[in-house]
Amino acid sequence: MAGSQNGTVFRTGAGSYDPSVVASVSALTNLAYALVLLVVMTMIGLVGGGSCNPNPPSPPSQQPDPNPRPEPPVTINLKHYTVQVGSFKKKEEANSFAATLRSKNINNYLLKADGQLLVCVGKYVSAKRAARMVNTLQSYGIERPVVLSPPKKTKTQ
Repeated sequence: MAGSQNGTVFRTGAGSYDPSVVASVSALTNLAYALVLLVVMTMIGLVGGGSCNPNPPSPPSQQPDPNPRPEPPVTINLKHYTVQVGSFKKKEEANSFAATLRSKNINNYLLKADGQLLVCVGKYVSAKRAARMVNTLQSYGIERPVVLSPPKKTKTQ
């Protein structure tokens, strides 16, 4: 590469280049790389609290809080272990709470027991598996999940 007498134009085999244009293109390229990096970091949550989730969580709404589990435990004939996360007298409140859980990708179902509607999560073959779900639900911010167990099998004969 050969320079001109005043050093402002450089000649190569392919043509001549003005150093100010080369610097501008270089700066724009660096800016483009930085912008792409910022977008990627935002998408994976490293910058700005963003996430890849196209549906960001909405601010907490005024959902009814679940009533504490009645004491003593409700009488229900279960065939499996389950985790109770709410107890309601009104069907609308139970359905609303169940919908809130589903919006957090927590599958659930309703059980009727002693005139109440219980919002429950999962059907488990052991208390240990149900207890693991209790820990998971607590990590999601669900307060007071309780394991409900099937009746003890009695020996006949």
